[in-house]
Amino acid sequence: MYKYLLIFYFIFLFSACDSKSLENAKAMCIKDNKKFYITKTLNYRTGKYEPRVVCETV
Repeated sequence: MYKYLLIFYFIFLFSACDSKSLENAKAMCIKDNKKFYITKTLNYRTGKYEPRVVCETV
């Protein structure tokens, strides 16, 4: 049983973010009256660049 729990934990831990999470992050920035921009950051696990939302105070 613990073996399956450990496997599930690693799958959950290393799952990638989807585009809906970007939309949710943008909505949270707008809701908090913050300026946002999207930047590409390096994912060290995959070696690829992925988009990320950054919020800044105005």
